[in-house]
Amino acid sequence: MKNILIICQCATNKGDRAIAEYLISKISNENTSVTLSTTDPSLWSGRTDINVIGTGYRSLFKPSRSKFIQKACHEITSLFYSLFVYPELIKPNSKKYFCRKISGEFISKLKEADTVIVTGGHHITSIRNKNALFAITYDIGLAAVYSRRYILWSQTIGPLEFTDNLAKTFFADVIKKAEYVFIRDENSKNCLKNLIGSGYNNIKKTYDSVFGFGSYDYTPWEQRKNKVGISIFNGLKKAFDTYPAIAKLLDYYALNGYDIEFFRMEHNDKELQDINHVIGLMTVKANVIIYPFETTANEHLKEISECRYFIGYKTHSVIMALTTATPLIGICYHSKTRDFMADYGLSEYAVDDTALDTENLIRLADKLSQNADEIHLSMKNISKAQAAAVENDIRKVTDE
Repeated sequence: MKNILIICQCATNKGDRAIAEYLISKISNENTSVTLSTTDPSLWSGRTDINVIGTGYRSLFKPSRSKFIQKACHEITSLFYSLFVYPELIKPNSKKYFCRKISGEFISKLKEADTVIVTGGHHITSIRNKNALFAITYDIGLAAVYSRRYILWSQTIGPLEFTDNLAKTFFADVIKKAEYVFIRDENSKNCLKNLIGSGYNNIKKTYDSVFGFGSYDYTPWEQRKNKVGISIFNGLKKAFDTYPAIAKLLDYYALNGYDIEFFRMEHNDKELQDINHVIGLMTVKANVIIYPFETTANEHLKEISECRYFIGYKTHSVIMALTTATPLIGICYHSKTRDFMADYGLSEYAVDDTALDTENLIRLADKLSQNADEIHLSMKNISKAQAAAVENDIRKVTDE
């Protein structure tokens, strides 16, 4: 029986969950055993078709109910990794004492697997931490050191900035040693060229895993409800600054008789607080719905396909709208969003989040409505083609 391990799955992120659900649906069969490494195994309870384990990155402390103690434990753990664990991970020929001590169970699973799939997403980047060393890339680094065969599946790579040459060399080796590096956007290609040069035949272009759901038949546009779907981005200062303009756009739709449905993309209270903040900024009374986090990817996508229009800020909410052929305005916090919109011929509806202008948003909304029928049909055809390509690529990886 083939043993496949999927790693770097964030259980509290709706997009990451959809990626994992798609991969599991295509990989699971009577001849394959699938294990999922996730940040919170309890959020995957009830699944009988897979084995579920934690991540390689572990806290040094037992969980606490006190937020103060939680924060202190997190900071101490992060400091310990920075001072002792990451340095030995990236150092050539080190004995990896701390890595083995902390992540022994995870390393055993890496060694047992016939293939390790680093689940798709935006993982290898220095946006989050200096030299791209943090929890997710720690697990990727362990896969590069200990697994027999690993694939970086449907990735966005970069931006990457290094002050430590050992870290830069280490991540270059992670790319070079991978059986395949599937990238999902053009910007990643340029980033990899800067990191490792050109001429590597293990780098392939694919699409995000969630585009694989595009093979389903979703609600035709003319049968959809008078409803606008929306996702927001929470946790970034610049995202918070967009909320007044977003609220004004929602006011415009409400004035035109549309219901507003917020789609939750994070399993945390902060996102819900920010959603309610945006609702509070609206000045036009509307029927407002908040779609829950605790649904499957298929249920989430079906609900989006009931919307006539969508406003997407989180990356995978944009992808889900595109997949379901839902005409949308994409708010871009990173160039990858613009790349995904461009693949559908919708570049003019991709708006940078640092330059949101209410008048321009309403102009785009008007234009979107005028061309909605044509846009929907074009999106539908592209989704079918991309779904077929994604399935072909993942079959190629797992059948070898």
